[in-house]
Amino acid sequence: MGKNSVVPITVALILALTGCAGPATPAASGPSTSPSTTPAAELSSAPASRFDVTCADLVSIAELEALFGANDYEPRLDWAPSVSPVKYAVQNTGGLSCTWGNDDVPVGGIPNPAYDELTVQVLPDATAAQIELHVADHPQGDAQPFGDSSGTTCFAHSGLCTSNIVVGEAWIEVFLEGANVSDPASDADVLALAAPVLRTITKRVATAAASNTTPAVAAVAARTDCEVILPAATVQSVFQAAELPVHTTYHGGGWSVMTGAATLAGVTRCIVGPAGSDAALANLEMLPHGAWAFDSAQVQSGVWAAHEPVDVAGVTEQAYLLCPVGTISACSVDFIVGDDWVRLGTFINGQRPVEATDRDQVLELAGHVAAALE
Repeated sequence: MGKNSVVPITVALILALTGCAGPATPAASGPSTSPSTTPAAELSSAPASRFDVTCADLVSIAELEALFGANDYEPRLDWAPSVSPVKYAVQNTGGLSCTWGNDDVPVGGIPNPAYDELTVQVLPDATAAQIELHVADHPQGDAQPFGDSSGTTCFAHSGLCTSNIVVGEAWIEVFLEGANVSDPASDADVLALAAPVLRTITKRVATAAASNTTPAVAAVAARTDCEVILPAATVQSVFQAAELPVHTTYHGGGWSVMTGAATLAGVTRCIVGPAGSDAALANLEMLPHGAWAFDSAQVQSGVWAAHEPVDVAGVTEQAYLLCPVGTISACSVDFIVGDDWVRLGTFINGQRPVEATDRDQVLELAGHVAAALE
């Protein structure tokens, strides 16, 4: 299959809590709020990894080329479509979160044969209860097992594999798409091509875990006072809803490394929508001690490159808006309150293009959220 060279990050997608968003680019229309002139406070730094290995050491360029074909692959601090508080929760627990690939992201759910992605996430200090949940969701017994136990599924039509591997107390989750197999190929052919890199990742994680002396990260309890953080009456007022919306429970859709990390890191989730409906007017994710995602290294790496710098009322640090006018998408704004990263999102159900009023509403609601969290 044909492969395109990697270029700087230019694409970002919103990962909605209860839905999905279409591809987005910075808005070409609509007013832009000027960046804050308030001096930035010192932000928290990224937690130390529990694994004595970096993303660059975990998988080599030669191994990536054997999997995908020749390309200029580079590990990225983060990469669309995975910029979210939950994704960063993996790192907040001392885990690893690594992504390699190109920018040929599928659009509108249509497969793109030129798209390559390898994402590896590792949760340290996995408990017996977590591993039991993992085993229940991902049955073990591969023809080619990895680590102490594993479950891997591959699909020939997309060159895609998902794998969950337990080695010691490390839980590894791997997603890859774009394996460079001949056409036609079988699922077994894709697994055979992926097996060497899965085996290598497992071995390097096991070695890194055994050699590392970084203390375990203490679990953080998530907040449960959604009615205080994101009051339904405020949401109703901002969105001019005909009826008072209610809070709903977030369902993670199974147990995964990110679900486990979000639980350990204390990610708070709040969703507000009409009673008796699956639709949502507003959703919130908050990562305690996640302010480091806004530090200069993250900004310079391009994490927020597709977002628009904006001000949120009551917030001194720079906020970032992803709400592209004219596209069929959702809107979200990311900002800091204290040492916590807050993402506030709104849904317009993907039924119409984003309008300037949608931007105004998400920023107005963000100001209310920031005041409630002070």
